[in-house]
Amino acid sequence: MEENEQVTMITRFEDSPEYQHFEARQKEMMEAVHGDNPYFIRHDSTLTDVSLMEGKKVLNFASYNYVGMSGRKEVSEAAKAAIDLYGTSASGSRLIAGEKTLYLELEKEIAQWKHAEDCLVLVSGHATNVTFVGNFCGKGDLILYDSLAHNSVWEGCRISSAVCRPFPHNDPEKLDEILSRRRQKFAKVLIVIEGAYSMDGDIARVPEFVELKKKYGCFLMVDEAHSSCVLGEHGGGVDEYFGLAPDDIDIKMGTLSKGLGACGGYLAGKRAIIEYMRYLLPGFVFSVGISPALAAAAKASLKALQSDPSIMKRLHDNIRAFREEAEKRGLNICLAGETAVFPVLVKDDDAAYLLSSTMRHRGVFVPPAVFPAVPQGQARLRYCITSEHNREEIVKALDLLVDTAREFGITLPGRD
Repeated sequence: MEENEQVTMITRFEDSPEYQHFEARQKEMMEAVHGDNPYFIRHDSTLTDVSLMEGKKVLNFASYNYVGMSGRKEVSEAAKAAIDLYGTSASGSRLIAGEKTLYLELEKEIAQWKHAEDCLVLVSGHATNVTFVGNFCGKGDLILYDSLAHNSVWEGCRISSAVCRPFPHNDPEKLDEILSRRRQKFAKVLIVIEGAYSMDGDIARVPEFVELKKKYGCFLMVDEAHSSCVLGEHGGGVDEYFGLAPDDIDIKMGTLSKGLGACGGYLAGKRAIIEYMRYLLPGFVFSVGISPALAAAAKASLKALQSDPSIMKRLHDNIRAFREEAEKRGLNICLAGETAVFPVLVKDDDAAYLLSSTMRHRGVFVPPAVFPAVPQGQARLRYCITSEHNREEIVKALDLLVDTAREFGITLPGRD
């Protein structure tokens, strides 16, 4: 816009186009559920297979507590002990005043778990992606990311001075075409994929992306927010699931806030990359360190996960049970099948809102996922499966969905 061009000044945020669009969507949603907001539902308990909502127990299928670490006795005890020793805050940037032995121990254990030379823990999973993607590449570099990558990857691309382009979802053949034409025009090229995608529940074709990064001399980053603690016999993520070599993936990103029952993010990879980030990554250097309680909880969770194989077996049994029961009922679970995320396609936003709201009042909580989280016309109910669920609970939840849809005349799409 030119400086002398006429503009309409906005002095109240309520008059801005973005707020008016938001307000219209909120009104539409609230009309669909008769004023019963499906978001920000209060759960006043640990979120396992059940949670306490408005004083009543409900079956919970919205939790990222995939292997039941949040609320596990030894995990809670470790967090309490860390508070007694360190207090409740790092009280400073780790670079300057907030470093603790506990953090270094956690990073060492994550690095060993992820078969990496080193690791760096940050305070937020979302911020970990934003700051790494936004700063690893610069002018003269290229970032190629999966079109269904998480918002945090998009936000990182927005602040990067590199050229950033999406490629079709989980399509290494198309990425090969792009790299064959463009690789030689850039210094560094970063490929960003997810181990498991959080809206469709599918697994990335990681070995094929590894081949491409080697073929063209690129860096490969895998966001394992929904694949570590889920994939692999011991929950090791895509490395274990596909039997990858330690250096096949350059940056293994993950969260502490899902399978590890805490909050935060990590980057694991070659020592040279991690050491550089330790001193120069803005989201780490200019941020406070993770809470000691969370670091201790994540460390205890990692120990429990690796010492008790029955945890992963229960999760995998429940994943299998959900897939089987959904198929019996002819439900469309999109691309899911082996991860802890199972979307059930509804298509219409209002129908998804109504199903979620009604089921919640009948004892089963599963949230709706609508545009812009998913494409328009692809609304769904997103079930998250944990090691703490059982087949009986899964059957009850899916029967209630089918019965509720029938009651309201909602046709649930079948498998394509």
